Amino acid sequence: MTQTPLGLYAYPWDVLDEGIDAVLDGVERAGLNTLYITTWYHSGMFFLPHNPKRRVHFPEPGALYYAPGVWHATHPLRPPISRLCDDWTGFWADLATAARARGIALAAWMPVLHNTGVGSAHPDVAVENAWGDVITHTLCPFNASVRDLVLHVMRDVAGMGIFDRVLMESIEYLPLRHDHHHEVIGVPLGPDIEFLASLCFAPEIMAQTKADGVDAERVRAWVRDTVDATLEGAPRRILSWAEIEAGADGQVGAYLRTRESGPSTLIAEAADTLHAAGNVRVACLDFGPLYPLGPNGRRWQNGVDLDRIGQVDELHPTFYQTDPAILNERIETYRATVGDRIALVPALRAVLPQTADADGLAAQTAAVASIASGVSYYNYSFLPLKTLDWINAAVSAHPPQNGGQL
Repeated sequence: MTQTPLGLYAYPWDVLDEGIDAVLDGVERAGLNTLYITTWYHSGMFFLPHNPKRRVHFPEPGALYYAPGVWHATHPLRPPISRLCDDWTGFWADLATAARARGIALAAWMPVLHNTGVGSAHPDVAVENAWGDVITHTLCPFNASVRDLVLHVMRDVAGMGIFDRVLMESIEYLPLRHDHHHEVIGVPLGPDIEFLASLCFAPEIMAQTKADGVDAERVRAWVRDTVDATLEGAPRRILSWAEIEAGADGQVGAYLRTRESGPSTLIAEAADTLHAAGNVRVACLDFGPLYPLGPNGRRWQNGVDLDRIGQVDELHPTFYQTDPAILNERIETYRATVGDRIALVPALRAVLPQTADADGLAAQTAAVASIASGVSYYNYSFLPLKTLDWINAAVSAHPPQNGGQL
């Protein structure tokens, strides 16, 4: 198992279109030792600058990129199996054999609850906001069918026996603003208002808050009234975490504690399932550095409570800032919030707008090196191939300094 993961993100279509050797050559050219590759993915429109077969790719929404177990045939949510390959078992076996021969580790990577395919096909399992609008690109972590689906996929992926790591992304509540298809938000929304507008009031979380003694209908009304009162754009002060939690005579704070139990317990259960099903390290992609409200104790606005996910072996914080001063501030905030209790493998975007040249990527890599037990770069599919040389130079000059934590 790779002790200091130096990773490059990629997709199955990169391997299918360019060939196994080309993608593994890319990992080696970048001076890295791990390929992070998706086994379950959401949606997008991707421009592929070096793909020999296509320039624009629309992934099949919410598809699995492997052959699932027998559970799939009868599961109520039953995500589609990608049609890009008619032999996924052979695909993974061939990739694993070739990677092993080169000493390159494989890591499975999947955005779990961020799933437009499942949410659109089954809107009853998606997030519902305070106005009753269904947010189809994000699934509710309190829904029993959703949780069951997640654990089945985790069991399958770990059971393949070819991955050093499984990186779980987006077992969380997504923010309001997410670059959804033709997304338009034409009024000024502060970070507090965007957060409130993203809160979930789907039936399952409403039932749990009631069981926890929280007046969720009162919280829902307070959220609607608070957001709606700002939409004409009058000057206002951003609410602090303490002021948000004091809303509805403290019921908002109680609601948030219940809300956090959904994604946090699902992360913990998924990690337990992965550990039981295979010899893998379990990692969680952490978008905490991107959230404008900052930490609320050791909790993020996405509903993840760091004190409740101790089953996770690694956190992969996303330092996607373009301004060096902001990047350094976010690194220090993250260090102070998370501490040294867990290995950190920062993720950097080696594409525009975050990375425009080799010096910029080197500066980002240097900034995170002091907290890093490894580092990863997003994404082979989207970057010009010369960027692989920038990665190599950056990670050679600024290697992770906390490798012993793994």
